[in-house]
Amino acid sequence: MCGLLVGVGVAAWLLEQIARGRLSWRRTPLDLPVLLLFAYLALQLVLGNRALVAWALAPAQPVGALALDFPAPFLSVGSVRPGQTLDSTLLFACYVAVYYLVVNAFTTRQDLGRLARVLVTFGGLLGFFGLLDYLAGETWLLAWRDFPDRGRLAATWGNPDHLAAWLAMTILLGLGWLAARTGHARRVGLRALLGTPRVREELLRRYLPMIAVVVMALALVFTLSRGGVLGLGAGLLVFLALLGAVGHARRSALLAGVLLVGVGGYGAWIGVGPLLTRFGASSGASLDRVAQYQASLGMLRDFPLLGVGLGAYREIYFRYQPAAHAAGVVYYPYAHNDVLQLLLELGPLGALLCLFFAWRLVGDLVAAHLLGRGACPVDGGEGEAARRHDRWTLGLAIGALAGAVALLTHSLLDFNVRIPANGLLVAALLGIATVAAHTRFSGEGAQLLSGARAAALGSGARGAIALIALVVVAGWTVYWVRSGWIGTLDVAVLKESGPAARRGLTERLLARDPGNPRGLNARALDAYQAALAAWTAPPPTPDTRRATAAALLADARRDLRAALAGAPTNPFLHSSLAWVEATDAVVHDRHDAAALAPALTHGLRAVALATDNPGMYESLARLAYTVPRVGLAAAREAARRDPTLVPALVDLYRPLGLTDAEWLALAPARGSDRLELAATLEARGLVRDALAVYRAARDAAPPVERTIYQWALGVALARAGQTQAAAAELEPAVAAEPANPELQRALGEALARAGDPAALDHLRLALAASERPSGAVARGPFAARDPGLDAWIRRRAGHDLADTSRYRRALARYLLERGLWDQAAAAWERLAADAPGDADARYGLGVALEGLGAFDRALEALRAAVAQAPGVVRYRERLAERLWASEQYHQAINEWRTVRDQAPRNVTARLSLARAYEKIGEPADAYREYRAVLEIDPGNADAARALSKFK
Repeated sequence: MCGLLVGVGVAAWLLEQIARGRLSWRRTPLDLPVLLLFAYLALQLVLGNRALVAWALAPAQPVGALALDFPAPFLSVGSVRPGQTLDSTLLFACYVAVYYLVVNAFTTRQDLGRLARVLVTFGGLLGFFGLLDYLAGETWLLAWRDFPDRGRLAATWGNPDHLAAWLAMTILLGLGWLAARTGHARRVGLRALLGTPRVREELLRRYLPMIAVVVMALALVFTLSRGGVLGLGAGLLVFLALLGAVGHARRSALLAGVLLVGVGGYGAWIGVGPLLTRFGASSGASLDRVAQYQASLGMLRDFPLLGVGLGAYREIYFRYQPAAHAAGVVYYPYAHNDVLQLLLELGPLGALLCLFFAWRLVGDLVAAHLLGRGACPVDGGEGEAARRHDRWTLGLAIGALAGAVALLTHSLLDFNVRIPANGLLVAALLGIATVAAHTRFSGEGAQLLSGARAAALGSGARGAIALIALVVVAGWTVYWVRSGWIGTLDVAVLKESGPAARRGLTERLLARDPGNPRGLNARALDAYQAALAAWTAPPPTPDTRRATAAALLADARRDLRAALAGAPTNPFLHSSLAWVEATDAVVHDRHDAAALAPALTHGLRAVALATDNPGMYESLARLAYTVPRVGLAAAREAARRDPTLVPALVDLYRPLGLTDAEWLALAPARGSDRLELAATLEARGLVRDALAVYRAARDAAPPVERTIYQWALGVALARAGQTQAAAAELEPAVAAEPANPELQRALGEALARAGDPAALDHLRLALAASERPSGAVARGPFAARDPGLDAWIRRRAGHDLADTSRYRRALARYLLERGLWDQAAAAWERLAADAPGDADARYGLGVALEGLGAFDRALEALRAAVAQAPGVVRYRERLAERLWASEQYHQAINEWRTVRDQAPRNVTARLSLARAYEKIGEPADAYREYRAVLEIDPGNADAARALSKFK
């Protein structure tokens, strides 16, 4: 849309010049920098990405190790994605066109004032309606806007931060315009004000912009944009500093004060708490941004000369995105710092041109024309002769420059310049500042102070220029219309989840843009899925199945290679092609190294282009399943970046029967990763392998954390039934940390399983240690320095390591198992008192009271346990037994029926229910239950014996 609007503006200006018969062009200080930048961008486009395409489509080579092949640095690459650079170059051309349109079309005071008035008025209306919509909950005025964050003011924009940047620029332009008009205000008495409509209208026109500025400032506050507020603050400082330097700060400071008071008053009335909250919670987001900046700097290492190409950051950041930023899950198309992104995309050479651009701009508009220092580079005077003194000129120029500073400040934290509305506005502001600084306005008209070029147009020249302009504008219009269609379809293909609908969108996209990588990838994936379906659901003959699948895979391969020719640094395209090649090898029954080489080659290229993406490593591990040297190394890197992948990787390699050394190779050397692998192996029933990994983790543990690994190994040995080995492992740990309640508990439970009476002493020591006031115990018994290790401990042992009830419960269970009823009852009663909703404590208390012979109290405790946890079968079974023993037969039967319904294959409950039916004289029901028991357990002697009596 912005390209179409700019094209219409340029066409209208050209037609006006042709109609006048004279083509004029005002020289500006940015002519040379802009020309050099376009030449530089043309160089990027000419050099293109041929070296990258050659690497991406190079013939496959045998793969025997996990070697990331990315032949950087690339000195001859101009852009990693020339198509994207062309789009960004044309967007930059739009910005440049707006700048020159303002410079050449708005040459009088009336025109320039009218432009400023339109911008400020539009900004005020946008802020006003945005505030109304925000206060109404975004339910009526702008409800058609699709934006997920409904807690922030965004008006018609997709992102509140970008709206804040636009408002900040317009606010400062409005302040500059007001400062420019302040000196021309006439003092009017109250009688004249009340009696003269013309005077009232004039005053309304004069001060209405101040209302618009206050409204915009208030709207900016409720965008909750930290960068927007910082940008406005920086712009205000520059605004006041420049006005002070030219001797006009007094009245302008009053304007700024009115602005701040208005915003503060309305903000206090409505509430600015959310904004303050966002500023208070900014540290985490700031650290994330800093991490992204640090990661992005790697681009300069790989593309040290010409950068990655304007706009191409999004095409290569996959390679540098850290795992902490959800590599492979979250997409970062921008660096969230326009200055840094410009450096990365243009490289050091382009950055020098940008510095030259800034130097010419500041040196001319600020140094020469505002401060009278230096010479204007376009013949606008030197020293005091170049300095401007007119209040109107100074106010408007300084307001526009302050707006540009606000955008620059905000752009250090965001990507505002990439948003066309913001880019067009800042271009217009620079144009306004250029015109104001290079023109002397007076009652007699406007006098241009800089150089200009003009050429008279004859009738033939007019026709030729009109024809050329028509062709250029038509081509420009077609390009932007086509670009809009392609962009819309591209996003639609990305978002569409239905295969049939996506297929239709893909065909429409490729009809308009045959080389579109997303469209080619979508069509290739459809062909790949069809090939899998053909292979797994075969036609009548194997040969037909193979031919069908091979043809579809060939189509997928062709599309993916075409996509890589346009986007050679996209790791997902390489990964898709790797799976196509692997499937093709299976279809053609080829399993040798040469057949697998294409798949592994593209799998390695995918990893090289997404070096911290765990999903790419996992994909390569699956591709290299039969090449353990590559597959296990890839699996290890995947697990290091995402420990949650360990179970899937264990399941993948379990059928191979890996040795202890090979299992260890699956996990990184970091202790927490090895413990994660060991726990996964144990959960899969590979106990021997798990214990070997536990031992390796313990042997490699740092001395300060050794007891943690001894505890993990000891507990695993106890679970495996190796109680003596468990005790032998835990005893040195307890000796090293006798005040550690978890170590005492683990040793006590291991000894209890071995029947060692010393278990009681250790369990009591664990409880005593947990009750002792200690900061270490309050934080947890283990002081793990590695956050990953601390997270593993809490996943395995729960979050109650510092809770006394954990250790009291362990003691209570031991006492219950040993029949020490009175001590057990006291322990369980304490637990029940501390946690009234703890069903397990109620159940333990009931069992202990049964042992003591306090049957009524036991029954009460068991009822409470069942009420608190009605789905736990063993609680209800125990209650039924207690009810039966208390001769409450029908209540017991009801409980056993519930147990039967909850656990239909519970033989014990069914036998008890059958006997109860016999007891109360219900033989048919008893017979049915006995038969059900035999169906579940045909060899059950009790049921068979009971049924024989019925016969």
